[in-house]
Amino acid sequence: MVVGPKPDEMILTRPPLICAEILSKDDRMEEMQERIDDYLAFGVRYVWVINPRTRRAYVHTAEGSHEVKDGVLRTQAPDIAVPLSEFFEAL
Repeated sequence: MVVGPKPDEMILTRPPLICAEILSKDDRMEEMQERIDDYLAFGVRYVWVINPRTRRAYVHTAEGSHEVKDGVLRTQAPDIAVPLSEFFEAL
């Protein structure tokens, strides 16, 4: 998700607000952590990692990481709240 006007480029040169990763059974933690680190280094403010098998989600920011315990993925400035159940319904 980007904030502001829709990008007119195929490859983003400015970081989006959020990157969401839906884990597959083949994803490895080491590779996922590299992706998370790359997103954060690029300037992405929120990286959401969703595991459909365990129905758990994690939020990664430059300040740290935490598991979503109340079932809602959130951002601040702008305030966005997405129920985790919406991701599972779409899968």
